[in-house]
Amino acid sequence: MKSLFGRALIIVLLIFGFASCGILKQNDKTEDEDQRIKAFNFNYYFLEANKQKALGNFEEALIQYSTAYQVDDQQAAVCYEIAGLLNLGGDYTGAVEYAEKAVELDETNNEYYRLLLAYVYQNNSQYEKAAETYKYLVKEFPDKINYYFELASIYTAFKNYKDAIKVLNSAENKFGINETIALEKEVCYQNAGMKDEAVEEIKKLSEAYPDNAKYKTLLAESYVNAGKYDMAEEVYTSIDIENVSDGIVFFSMADFYRTKRDYDNTFKYLTIGMDRDDVELDIKVRMMLQLLEVMGQDNKMIGNISYILELLRDKYPEELKVRALTSDFYLFTKDYEAAQEEFDFLLAKDKSKYQIWEQALQVDFILNDMESMYLRSKEATELYPNVIELYRYRIISAYATEEFLDVTESVDYVSVFMKNYVQLLNEFLILQGDSFHKLNMHYKSDSVYELVLDRDAENTSVLNNYSYFLAERNEKLDRAMELSTKLVELDSENPIFLDTHAWVLYNNGEYEEALKFIGKAIVYDLENQVYFNHQGDILYKLDKIDEAIKSCEKSVEYGNDSDEIKQKIENKRILE
Repeated sequence: MKSLFGRALIIVLLIFGFASCGILKQNDKTEDEDQRIKAFNFNYYFLEANKQKALGNFEEALIQYSTAYQVDDQQAAVCYEIAGLLNLGGDYTGAVEYAEKAVELDETNNEYYRLLLAYVYQNNSQYEKAAETYKYLVKEFPDKINYYFELASIYTAFKNYKDAIKVLNSAENKFGINETIALEKEVCYQNAGMKDEAVEEIKKLSEAYPDNAKYKTLLAESYVNAGKYDMAEEVYTSIDIENVSDGIVFFSMADFYRTKRDYDNTFKYLTIGMDRDDVELDIKVRMMLQLLEVMGQDNKMIGNISYILELLRDKYPEELKVRALTSDFYLFTKDYEAAQEEFDFLLAKDKSKYQIWEQALQVDFILNDMESMYLRSKEATELYPNVIELYRYRIISAYATEEFLDVTESVDYVSVFMKNYVQLLNEFLILQGDSFHKLNMHYKSDSVYELVLDRDAENTSVLNNYSYFLAERNEKLDRAMELSTKLVELDSENPIFLDTHAWVLYNNGEYEEALKFIGKAIVYDLENQVYFNHQGDILYKLDKIDEAIKSCEKSVEYGNDSDEIKQKIENKRILE
C-alpha cells in the first residue's frame, strides 16, 4: 500500500509539474489567474477524491487529493485527507508532513486534525510530539475523556507512571470516580511497585459505590495482588450473593478459593456462576481448565468437576468448547469410552482441528477399537494427506481389520515422504509384505521382504515371516533355510523363531533336526497348540505314531478344535 500511494503521489506531482511548465510557456500572466477558476478546479478534484475515498478506491482518491493540493496548497482539509490516506498506506513520514501542515493551516481549531496528527506521530515513533499533541487536546477539549487515556497510555508505555497518574487524576477530578479511571490508576501503581496505593484506588471506587458487588470483587482481587489474602477474604464474605447483578463476581470468588485450595467454596460459587447467562463461555471454560490441572486423583474433586461439566453440557449441548473440555476430563480420568464418544461428536461437527483427530485416534488405539481407528484414520489421511503419523494408525488398523489392499496402497503412498523415517518405513513395509501374502500376491510379498532385508539384514520380523511363508508354500526352501537359520542364531530362546525354523526343516525333509527345534519351542511355551500340532506332524513323518497322537491331543487340549487335527488323531496320520 505504501509503495502504491507513494508512487501515485509522485506521478501526480510530475504530471502536474510538467503541465504547469507548459502553461507557463503558453501564458506568463499567472499573476492574473482567475481565482474563480482555481476554486472551481480545486473543488472538482477535491470532491472527486471524496467520492473515490467513499468507494474504497484509496489510491485513486490519493491521486485526486494530490491534484487538488497542486491547485491550492493552502487548504487544511486536503492536507488532512492526504495525511489520512498516507497513514492508512503505511507512509507515516509523509503522513506526518501533511498532518502538520493541516494543523498549521487550520484556522478553526479542528480537533480531528490534531487527533490525526497525534496518531501519525505515534505511528512514526515520535512519542514526545504525540504526548504534546494529546496535552493540547486535553486542554482544548477537556470534556473528551478518551484524550486523557491516550495521553496516560503514552506515559505508561515508557514507564513514566508518575505523569500517567497525574493525567488520570486530572480525569478523575473532571469526571469523578469511575471504574475505568480507577483500574488504569491501579495498573500504574502496580507497575510502579506501589501496591498499597493500587489497593487504595480500588478501595476508593468500592466505597464510592458500596452496593456494587463487582467493585467489591475488584477490591478483593487488588488485595490478592498485594498479597493480603485475609483482607481479600473479608471483602468476599461481605458480598451479598443473593443480590449480585454481575455473574463474573462468582467466578472471582471461585478463583480466589481455588488459589486457597478451599474447593468446597470453589465449587459452591462455581455452581452458581455456571448457570449465569451474563458470563462469557470462555471464562467458564478457562476456570474448568484450571481445575483440571489440579484435579489429581482426589475422588471428591473429580466428582465435583464431573458435576460442573454436566451442568455445562446441559446448558451448552452443542458448544464444541464444552465438549472438548469434557473430552479432556475423560482423558484425565481414563474413561476412554466416554472420551471416544466426545471425539465422535466433535469430529462430526468440526473436522478442521488436527489435534482432535490425533487425540481421537490415540483413544481408539488404547481401546483397541480397530474398526473405529480404521474409519477415523482413513478420513483423517484424506484431510491431512502428508501427515505420516496418521498413516501409522491407518496402516495398523487396516491390517487388523483385514483391509489388506488398503495397507499395500497406503504404504506405497506414504513411503514417498519417509526418507528420514527409516525404522518406521521398515515397519510399514513389513505390514505391506504380510498383506501381499494374505492377498496371495506372493511375488510382491517376497519382493517387499527382500527390500526390507536389504535395508536391515537382521530384521527378525521379516526373517521369521518370510521363511515361514516360503516353507508353507514349499518354495525357495534353500532361501527359507538360510533365513530361519539366521533367525535362531540371532535369538535362540524365542519359541516363535524356534517353531519357524523347525517348520522350515520339516518342509525341507530334515525331520530329526525339526523335532529338536520344536521341542525347544515347547520348553519355552508349554501350552501352545500350534507347536504341539507341528510336533505331531514331525513325529508322524518319523513313524512315531503314538507320540504323534499324544502331541495332537495336546494341541486339542490347548485350544485347537479344527477338523484337521481331529482327523489326524482319528486316522493316525497326516492328511496329504
